[in-house]
Amino acid sequence: MQNLKTGKLGIAPVAAGMVAVILVAIAMVTGASRQAMASMAIAKKTGQPCAQCHTKVPALNDYGKKYKSSQKK
Repeated sequence: MQNLKTGKLGIAPVAAGMVAVILVAIAMVTGASRQAMASMAIAKKTGQPCAQCHTKVPALNDYGKKYKSSQKK
């Protein structure tokens, strides 16, 4: 909040901004790790390396697309 006498902002908005930045960073890291865990789960399930379906994670190559479409019911 702005101090009317000095015209300076208080510490509360700065702290709130820092908390927001930290929460966004945590969300980004958590989202990225979910993609990796999903790929690892499929690799463990099939016994195949990640490179069997991915040339550049998370994009699927032709084999990966074929596998994904075969798993839909």
